[in-house]
Amino acid sequence: MKKGGIASDIVIWFLAGVAIYFIIKNWGGDYWDIGTWQVVAAIGTWILAGGVVYAFLQVRQARKSTNAQIALELFRELRNPETIERLRLIYELTQDDFKDIPIEKSKEIDHVIDKYAALEVWVDNGIIDKKIAVEAGPSALRCWYRLHSYIESARKRRGYYGDNFEAYVRLALDHFHKNKIKVKLWRESHQGEDIDLVTELQDERIRPRSLKEIKRDRKKGEA
Repeated sequence: MKKGGIASDIVIWFLAGVAIYFIIKNWGGDYWDIGTWQVVAAIGTWILAGGVVYAFLQVRQARKSTNAQIALELFRELRNPETIERLRLIYELTQDDFKDIPIEKSKEIDHVIDKYAALEVWVDNGIIDKKIAVEAGPSALRCWYRLHSYIESARKRRGYYGDNFEAYVRLALDHFHKNKIKVKLWRESHQGEDIDLVTELQDERIRPRSLKEIKRDRKKGEA
């Protein structure tokens, strides 16, 4: 909804309340008994109060619409050729590749992780529906399977890193597991590798944690 439309609606509500007040002040005392005066006063009060509530809801809806548009742009970015190429590079990584990973490749990994992390933040804050967000989940599962050791190592160096990405992967994993949706990983350079990620990631050693579990573990670490 356009801001101009919201502003005009608020003005109409306000003017209606002012009009009621003006009528009461100038003519109410001369022509109305106390009962009628109280009823009209109550109507004016409710109109003004309704205008405040209406304005709040409209601004909130406009904010959600803006955030939803941002989310849509993120979905598009996750599907653009440059990001797809980054994802393919991640799918091809081996544990040996992480031993001396170039800074530029590390930045590309961070870029992908940040995009998925944003989806989790928006789901957690009710900006976008979880069912919509997990549509980007298959590629996130593939990334987590390749990157979980890298992320764990990076946390030891950086501290806070990849938490929201991990929580997003868990959202997607739970969704696919519940709905019996298969997500597989393959590598072009290794023919015959075909990993059922929804099953593989149930292993507690590599299973992504939920946001609740991450916060719990964080508190344990602070204790």
